[in-house]
Amino acid sequence: MAWDLRYTSVESGPTGRSGFQFVATTPGTPPDVVRTVTPYMSYRPPPSAPSAPAPEELAALPVAFAYGREGDHAVLARCRYTGRDYSGRYGNFSGHAVVAAPHELEGLRPIELWESPVWDGPPEAAPDLVPGTAFDPDSLVAWLRREDAHDRLAVLLDAVTAALAGGHGRVVLVADDAGLVARWIALVSYSLPAALAAHLSFITYTADPESAPQLVVGTVPEAWPRGGFRLGEPVPGDGDRPGRFSRVIADCWRTGDLDGIDAVGELLTSGAGEADGVAPPGVDLTGRLRAGVSPAGERTATAPVGVVEPPRGFPAGGLPVLASADGAAALLALCRGETSVSAAEESAAAALVRCGGAPSWLWPALAPALPGLGFELAAALAHVAPEIAERCVLLALADPSLRARLPVLRLRDGLPARFRAALAEAPRLDALADVVRLADQVGGRITGDDVTAAAAACARRGAGDIAAAVRATPGVWRAALVGGVLSGLERAESGTRRAMLTPDARAALGERDWTRAPRTGGLILSARADRHEATARLIELEPYGLPEIEELLGALWDAAPSPGECERLVERLGPSMARFAVLRDLPRRVFESAPLDAAETVRLAELIRDRLPELAGPARIVLAHREALRAGTEPEMARVLGRMDAGDPLTDRVCASVAGALTARPARSRAEVLAAATDAVRRELAGHWLDAGPDRDDRVDLAEIEVRLHRARTPVPRLTAWGDGLGRFARRHVESALTDRDPALASAWRALRRRGA
Repeated sequence: MAWDLRYTSVESGPTGRSGFQFVATTPGTPPDVVRTVTPYMSYRPPPSAPSAPAPEELAALPVAFAYGREGDHAVLARCRYTGRDYSGRYGNFSGHAVVAAPHELEGLRPIELWESPVWDGPPEAAPDLVPGTAFDPDSLVAWLRREDAHDRLAVLLDAVTAALAGGHGRVVLVADDAGLVARWIALVSYSLPAALAAHLSFITYTADPESAPQLVVGTVPEAWPRGGFRLGEPVPGDGDRPGRFSRVIADCWRTGDLDGIDAVGELLTSGAGEADGVAPPGVDLTGRLRAGVSPAGERTATAPVGVVEPPRGFPAGGLPVLASADGAAALLALCRGETSVSAAEESAAAALVRCGGAPSWLWPALAPALPGLGFELAAALAHVAPEIAERCVLLALADPSLRARLPVLRLRDGLPARFRAALAEAPRLDALADVVRLADQVGGRITGDDVTAAAAACARRGAGDIAAAVRATPGVWRAALVGGVLSGLERAESGTRRAMLTPDARAALGERDWTRAPRTGGLILSARADRHEATARLIELEPYGLPEIEELLGALWDAAPSPGECERLVERLGPSMARFAVLRDLPRRVFESAPLDAAETVRLAELIRDRLPELAGPARIVLAHREALRAGTEPEMARVLGRMDAGDPLTDRVCASVAGALTARPARSRAEVLAAATDAVRRELAGHWLDAGPDRDDRVDLAEIEVRLHRARTPVPRLTAWGDGLGRFARRHVESALTDRDPALASAWRALRRRGA
């Protein structure tokens, strides 16, 4: 229900008192309505008005028509100066207020009640909210065209929407004619959706604009001597350019395109959370506010708006949805084929659409602009039409950085040609995996063969991280990618293949049948820790084309095996070991480093002797070592040592070991072994004793061995040379010690020295 309230100064009002008071109200008007309306009941003539105006001067004074939202009420008030009061004093005015629930004004802009019949109704009657005829849109179109005031409207609209969006500010309209102010308020109101215009508080005239609580405040030039919107003057050319919304709406007025204004309004309010245009909680529609709002407390010639307390009835926090007004206008511009829409404006449009602003007419109208649509707006509109979803995916295919921002969508037909091209053009494996993941995400149509071919091309070039690509590829496509990687690696240059097969890559490729990729499998197997299994697998690959198998086996067995490892390898491979040089050499490498008398060393030698006769040479030498040490007599030991290959380096190691063992025996025994041995063995054993750097006791033993070998006619030249080279004191010691053992030995040793001398 709406209430009508009349206010003026009378000698005796309804309560019997005199002065300003409500003289008539609709029956049943609640007290809170009266309290709400009271601040609106105010009027002061312009500063230049005559103190005692004549009737014609009274009629020319401006009408103060005000509107504001007060809690659950919409208040409209009209105040006119009437001159004298009941006592004959000047200063009286007539105030008339209409208070309604906001829904009773639904579909109306409050300014439409300017010159409405509601102001002529009888007192105490329920008001009928009928719009006046002063400002119908078609007449405003014609008036703007006559005045050529479209640019002025754009600037004004920019300032008003900025203040509405931010929830603070005042836009001052300066003109002698309150009707002109009302006309401009009507233009701004019609430029906004009705739901948002309902929050546009205004007053067409006040003598004190500095204190006015409304957002749009009309006043006369003498009350606001500088700044503000001077409605009869051109727009200053040094201000910021109005935003897209204001420019588009002004252009719609210029062409009489009222449907365009409605379309922008529909786009704008369809993105709001409530019918009144206030964004719902959590929706971020704040944004850059355009020119027209000056810093707090400042008023300049180029800043028509001064920031003050929130206007009366203003929603807390303003109308953030209006920060996306440029976005709504940008959408309309795109629908009409404009190409000047900026990325920032598209971003504002996207923010609006994400709040639900996508009326049914938008897609058909937007279709021609689709090829130039940016990603953010396309992503916001992806649910509207399959073609827009395809545009999103095409942009993401062209720019991988966009893929993480794709909305949830499924393609209509999968864009097979574009995805096939994207796979083929992928520069690296990780980029390829990204395309595959995108296809899996949006329903892009790809085939396993396409993935395999593209992966093969990347791997052959050595482009990309295999492990990262395998991890990033969805499971359903992983086998196709791995198959392509293996195919490409097989055809790649050897250096490329090796560089690609990092430890992570080998782990990612895992265990598989390598017969179709023997070169790749060979490299992977050659790096395994389980060398026995890897060796067996490498040998199995040889028939499938593995020319570098010796190199791979060499890498696998770069560190010599222990006797136990070699034994297990012999047991597993048997005669196959003899086919490969690296494996043939493994037993010798073991025998050259392992303790010769260790049980596992001897066991390995016996196994090789019995299982691999063709590799038994080194094993026989090792076994001869054991046999020599176990020989019952010196000649038997000499015979065992004599059977060894004198040219084999392992023989020298055995002789060194036997020589060491013989040092524990008496010189007579050692001499008997040498006397029975071959020249080569004799030289080896004696050489080891001499190389060991004999001490005093060893020198005596060596002297005795020398004498006995000469008696047996098996001298060792190096031993004789050693004796000849002893110094005087060493000779005396040896001779004395030999004398104690056997004077004949000492005599024979002296004779050898004289002969050498």
